[in-house]
Amino acid sequence: MTLAEKFTRLKTSVGGNREKMHFEDTFGMPKEEQAHITRPGRANARILAELEFALHLSEAENGKYDAALEEALDYLLEKQQTEGVLTDQACEEAEEILEPIAEEAKSYELILAAHAHIDMNWMWSFNETVSIVLATFRSILNIMDQYPEFCFSQSQASVYKIVEEYDPELMERIKARIAEGRWEVTASAWVETDKNMPSGESLLRHIQYTREYLSRVWGVKDFDLDFSPDTFGHSANVPEIDQFGGVKYFYHCRGNARRDVLYRYQAPSGKEVLTYREPNWYNGAITPQIGAGFMEIVKKSSGLKTGLVVYGVGDHGGGPTRRDVERALEMQTWKIYPKIRFGTFRDYFHEAEKIREKLPVVNEELNYFANGCYTTQSRIKRGNRRLEAAFYDAEAMSALAGQKVGFPYAKEKLTKAWEDVLFTHFHDILTGSCVQDSREHAMGLFQTSMATANTQITNAMRVIAEKIDTSSIPVDIDAYNSQSEGAGVGYGIENFVGVPSTERGSGRTRIFHLFNSLSHARREVAELTVWDWTGDLRRLAMRDADGNDIPFQLVDHELQQYWDHKYIRVLVDQEVPALGYTTVVLYEKGLDSYPVYLQTNEQVTRCYDDVVLENEQTIVTISAETGRIKSLVDKTTGQELIGEGKEAGLVYQETECKTSSAWNIGRAIKNVPVDRCVELGRAVIGELRSSVTAHFTVENSTAEVTYVLEKDQPLVRVELKVDWKEIGKDIIPVLTWQTPLSYQTDAFRYDVPAGSTVRRGINNDVPGLRYGMALRMDGSSAILVSDSKYGYRGQKESLNLTLINSSVSPDPYPERGIHTITLWVGAASGDAKEAEDIATGCNHKIFYQPTNCHHGELPLEDSLVSVASHSAVITAVQPTTDGCVLVRGCETSGERSAVKLSFGTEVKEAQAVDLFEKTKDNAVETDGSTVTVEVDGNALFAVKVRL
Repeated sequence: MTLAEKFTRLKTSVGGNREKMHFEDTFGMPKEEQAHITRPGRANARILAELEFALHLSEAENGKYDAALEEALDYLLEKQQTEGVLTDQACEEAEEILEPIAEEAKSYELILAAHAHIDMNWMWSFNETVSIVLATFRSILNIMDQYPEFCFSQSQASVYKIVEEYDPELMERIKARIAEGRWEVTASAWVETDKNMPSGESLLRHIQYTREYLSRVWGVKDFDLDFSPDTFGHSANVPEIDQFGGVKYFYHCRGNARRDVLYRYQAPSGKEVLTYREPNWYNGAITPQIGAGFMEIVKKSSGLKTGLVVYGVGDHGGGPTRRDVERALEMQTWKIYPKIRFGTFRDYFHEAEKIREKLPVVNEELNYFANGCYTTQSRIKRGNRRLEAAFYDAEAMSALAGQKVGFPYAKEKLTKAWEDVLFTHFHDILTGSCVQDSREHAMGLFQTSMATANTQITNAMRVIAEKIDTSSIPVDIDAYNSQSEGAGVGYGIENFVGVPSTERGSGRTRIFHLFNSLSHARREVAELTVWDWTGDLRRLAMRDADGNDIPFQLVDHELQQYWDHKYIRVLVDQEVPALGYTTVVLYEKGLDSYPVYLQTNEQVTRCYDDVVLENEQTIVTISAETGRIKSLVDKTTGQELIGEGKEAGLVYQETECKTSSAWNIGRAIKNVPVDRCVELGRAVIGELRSSVTAHFTVENSTAEVTYVLEKDQPLVRVELKVDWKEIGKDIIPVLTWQTPLSYQTDAFRYDVPAGSTVRRGINNDVPGLRYGMALRMDGSSAILVSDSKYGYRGQKESLNLTLINSSVSPDPYPERGIHTITLWVGAASGDAKEAEDIATGCNHKIFYQPTNCHHGELPLEDSLVSVASHSAVITAVQPTTDGCVLVRGCETSGERSAVKLSFGTEVKEAQAVDLFEKTKDNAVETDGSTVTVEVDGNALFAVKVRL
């Protein structure tokens, strides 16, 4: 018999053992205990564990210890046969036979790192999360009091915030253990966040606000570990983001099909984090088998003889138990076994640093897991996307107002709002793999956070407007008869879209300031709402800051009702400076001749032809029969994007219930184009905007689809209002948008945190922050942009997006209700920078602020900063606490690039900085009012400027 056969015979002859057939989780009550099977005695368990470890050790050493192993096995088998049991004495004597292996065994070490995996609101409400946190930590502290050797590690700044707010006495006990070094804080994120759907800026804020809070309140000093055991995949830029925030170690469990355990995870920029992929599970127990697979892990860790054992009951808290500690203390006495010590995750990584140069480099994204999570609980997705955009706008507008009029930056309020949104990034909340209570709590956080962001934007615009000199604009104020000022409160901010723009003007001449929060000038169609205007709509006109008439278009040709006020909407075409504002004036033209009114309505029958919407760049054709897009032509190249004989639009899917859940989009059983167009409205063709609305029925639901094409815009906007009444049962209903292509491709570009990536097409959803693009080498590439969705699917002849997944687990009714979704479909060049600019523009509107006639020191048009680069994009413009402006962004082409920042005033000082505003060594040149910084390919950068 081989040694393995002898060991198997010995092990199976000892009562209470069960041979494993595959990997088994070790947390929870063992199956033997559940079945009331008496486990082997301590001596039996010890010798069997020692033998199993020694077998693998000898194998790794080319049979070096086979003789001692064979002698010990033969001895024990003989004792088992003659005595019927393995006595404690026999086990001790066998251990003596194995004594030659002891020294080699003790050259290996296992660090036992205890932690408590605490899911934020996964299958329960927030009040239960608070209870879980407090009860778990009290148990940990009690164990610490009893066992001086015991160490514990805990991630997530949010749990420390819970302790601070709900149990200050407990907080003091924990702080003492942190200071002592036995309680390791492994938090570099507010929660154990999803890493595919939060933006790169959000992932940076996780690091920033976690460090600021824990260092200030808890006295924590180390923030170099990204602890993400349960996160559902990791974008390729995680190492770049982590390194920019001073994080250099990465622990994860899911992802990396290569099966490396210890490796260097490298971003496209070349930045690395030393990474450990959990080969077992992050919830586990201390058992006699912790050394069983250790030698295999050593192989996958480039020979590192130190191992990491992660243990602690988790998901619903709990953490390590006294049983774990007692077992570990006993195992420290085992002779033919690795050294056992209580330790921390950083203890392990510090050991791993010694062999860093021997480790393999992994330079690919660590996806995919739980692809359905890019769509499920779509209300949460919408809230997150809109809040990320609102935070950018709030900070940028605060920087503009701060530099122009000394507007105070509400940093504390915005930080609190950011923290609330970061909480929803937990890998079971943003992903939608949660219950209704969790969703409702997230939606409440989104509402209060949006109130903070919108207030900051509105106040920034207001204080600027109050300082703009509009005294040169003649107005006709009739205070006695005007009821316009104060109208429009709460208007236009439903579904987390829009910023309050309450009317501040009166009379027939109205003044509006248009604001652009982006760092490049924009000429786009802006929609203004004018309240209680009593003029003649036929004589309405618009002019710019210089008094020149400008193009406009009425959306409403008669007054509309909103509560107790009337309004009209007006489109205006005007360029707005980069991170700045301009002024437009609405007025009533004079009357040259008295009008004559004749019948102007159609005198012939309406023809139901296909609807064609056309501007300078695009022609889109809507089928009169189906209400779907049958043609989409890029006029700049003349190329058709839609496949011949095919149509783009909504598709209703039936998917297999067994393979469907919040985590997965199941196997498709049937795809049915949503083409039952029960009503196709008349097309509205205008100089600035053309549109048509189609109404559909789909199963028990309805969908209103409005196609909008505006002046000079390459993409057609698709506004969806879906009253979704489908629920899962025998099948799972799914709603998608599908764009059949006129060309074949197997290369698709998607934006990911802090950049973009090109992936091959697969028959499953993949994550994209805001867009997916089907690359074509010889011309126009189709691009699909969303305001609130993440689950794209690129296939050879189609570019698709999953909109609604009516999964039944864990929330049986996650999607019933009215969904508002905006998509943009059209042509792009395939360039990453262009795609980023398109998607950013779609997700950030031009704001406006009504005002009145007054004196001031600011001109009618002004700008803070304009950024020019052929490949870099800006992700944040912020005021700093010391009065500077911080501009942050990332390079998209993979090549070293120069980024030029142009300010309207002389720059006093500029320096490249990291996430915490510490100076970096990037080359920065200052020349008058311009700053130029050199940026590495695919890298993040930040510049701090004093004006």
